[in-house]
Amino acid sequence: MVDFALTERQKELKEIALNYAINSVIPRASEADLIPEPDKSFDWELIREASRLGLRTLSVPKDFGGEGADVLTLSIVGETIAYGDLGVAVAFDQTWKIMTAISHLTNDEQRKRWLPRVMDDDTCLLAAAATEPTSGSDTIHPYDGADGGIRLTADKKGDRWVLNGTKRYISNGGLAKVIYVMARTDLSKPPSESIAGFILTSDTPGYSCTEVWDKLGQRTVQNGTLEFKNVEIPEEDVIGTPGNALAEMGAFLTSFGSNIQAGATVLGVAQRAHDITLQYAKQRVQGGKLIFEHQIQAKRLARMQMMLESARFYIWYSGWTSTQGNTDARAASLCKVCASESALNVVQEAFELWAATGYMKKNPIEKLLRDALSFIHSDGTNDVLTLKASRLLGEIEPDDPRYSKRVELAAAGL
Repeated sequence: MVDFALTERQKELKEIALNYAINSVIPRASEADLIPEPDKSFDWELIREASRLGLRTLSVPKDFGGEGADVLTLSIVGETIAYGDLGVAVAFDQTWKIMTAISHLTNDEQRKRWLPRVMDDDTCLLAAAATEPTSGSDTIHPYDGADGGIRLTADKKGDRWVLNGTKRYISNGGLAKVIYVMARTDLSKPPSESIAGFILTSDTPGYSCTEVWDKLGQRTVQNGTLEFKNVEIPEEDVIGTPGNALAEMGAFLTSFGSNIQAGATVLGVAQRAHDITLQYAKQRVQGGKLIFEHQIQAKRLARMQMMLESARFYIWYSGWTSTQGNTDARAASLCKVCASESALNVVQEAFELWAATGYMKKNPIEKLLRDALSFIHSDGTNDVLTLKASRLLGEIEPDDPRYSKRVELAAAGL
């Protein structure tokens, strides 16, 4: 039986995150959003404060001093932080889910070396470097030809691997101190057999962030271009099974909660859009009465709430299956699609109600709209995730009681 009641600890973490979002994140993020230089808008004090609250290290296993939070808990907290600002929430969510993946893919010796680095540095963020200038969606919905996919190379030289190439649009790029990177070990073989995962620190010789991208939304977090020039990685820092990183990426998106948590964060944007729009509608007078008293606007707000709650329940269901150790892979992809599209619809409805007032940068709706737009493509484009999920739809066999003979005949043209 699915129980949507939060545990006492989940309630406590949600309250901590909400106070942080409202009192610390919203005022600082509103100012940072207006800074024109994309490499100057990130607020490290927000990360330090979150570290003091225990939010940054939520997904670090308890044995290493973290919260050991599961996907559902991370989704709840991520949505709540995103209520304050999506960019700030993304900085944490990337750190959480990459830490979850690393915790699952590393051996005991690796965990003992790497997890304390995250715990001991109150500004340690993580990044996953997969997307490249010529490779993006074909890593998530893989094209398995040797001529496609990731082109950053990893050449074995004795007991070390030498990485060369470029990653692009990487969340936390330029901010992360620990980076998981995917590289090709043999460009003559298909990606399914030739991608390995490596872990490194940002001070590794040959590694650099060469560009911080100027973006429409999510301006409070950095997306960077990462260059690898003869970056040497010791054999002991290979993560997971060499050659199998493409399959491990699939687990990262589904079983390890990446898509689920991503969907949750963008709902925080939509929830804030709903809340401030409800307040505006109950205070703003037009046509001799409050906007809320006009039926079309009351209906608009009710539908916004409907879209929010239905998407949230889908996220929570997907997170719940993950906590049961039996992740619903189809739902894990589709719940992110549902959440991002619902969130964008909610913010657009809010934008419609605010009218010209919402278009002004002095007011918060235009920022929320810009932020919500980013998640149509973030953490996998919706088109690709939907296509990926379609492969899991299955079919109704003749011995299934739902099977229709009439449909069979119609399909045959009879």
